[in-house]
Amino acid sequence: MVYAALTARPGVVVGPGDANELTDTLWAHATEPDGLEHVVALTRSAGRVDLILFLLEGSHPDPVRQAEALLKRCYGASGILPLKYEAPGTAGP
Repeated sequence: MVYAALTARPGVVVGPGDANELTDTLWAHATEPDGLEHVVALTRSAGRVDLILFLLEGSHPDPVRQAEALLKRCYGASGILPLKYEAPGTAGP
């Protein structure tokens, strides 16, 4: 289990529908080697979506890097995520 969050770009307000959209995007870009088993996405504020990524045990020696790679790949492949969120790993909590 790995916790991550995406921070909204200035002026962007995120809501529950954005959490669902983010979950769909993760599933659309996840591959078998990512070991993604389940995702929980919650919008706890208007400026951030919190994620809990459940990864298959033993699918990677470093689950945090595994989750980070998946998020960065999704961000780069999506036409929507870069419009709404700061790049993964660039914004503070």
